[in-house]
Amino acid sequence: MLVAGLTGGIGCGKSEVRKRLQQAGIRIIDADTLAREISESNPAVVAGIKKEFGTEMYDREGFLRRKELATIVFNDRARLAALNSIIHPRVIDTVEREIETRRQHGETLIVVEAALHYEVNWNEAMDVMIVVSAPMEQRLPRVMQRDGVDEAAVRRRISTQLPIEEKVKRADYVIENDGDWAALDAKVQRLIEWLRARAAQRNSRSSSPDSASP
Repeated sequence: MLVAGLTGGIGCGKSEVRKRLQQAGIRIIDADTLAREISESNPAVVAGIKKEFGTEMYDREGFLRRKELATIVFNDRARLAALNSIIHPRVIDTVEREIETRRQHGETLIVVEAALHYEVNWNEAMDVMIVVSAPMEQRLPRVMQRDGVDEAAVRRRISTQLPIEEKVKRADYVIENDGDWAALDAKVQRLIEWLRARAAQRNSRSSSPDSASP
């Protein structure tokens, strides 16, 4: 099985790439969505967040007050690190179990989308890394419109991540999302071809008699 990591900076458009990969029939594990689910469903995570940030971070129905929490952690790197230490180990464990299940079912390609692959060194567990990049002048308005925040808030969030330039340097494949949707469609199609070729190559090696243990 080829396990590919998919990441990018805030506002670069990795979710749009993920949607197109899914539409092409590629198995995706969305670690960011999983993290949001775990923050409300996992008792240990809920307890950890309440202990670190206060019980008021959850409303009466048990939903996490995400905007309030974001305001805290994106203004304090230490608090962000604390939040990550509560959530990410459980997310990684869940994803790894899912990957192994898919491997046992004979699947040959899976993509793990996560915002913080490099920041938590999860990229080291991936066979290849895909990075979605975009110019800052496009990223800022995208996030401002999406999240209803001002430019200063977006820049603070961006500053908490590894610079996109560094992620690009460390990637095996880069998509520069600097055009329209048609341009992105074409770039993702080339990515799909690359992924399937790499997966086929890996599967061929693993099934070769020479690769078997004596």
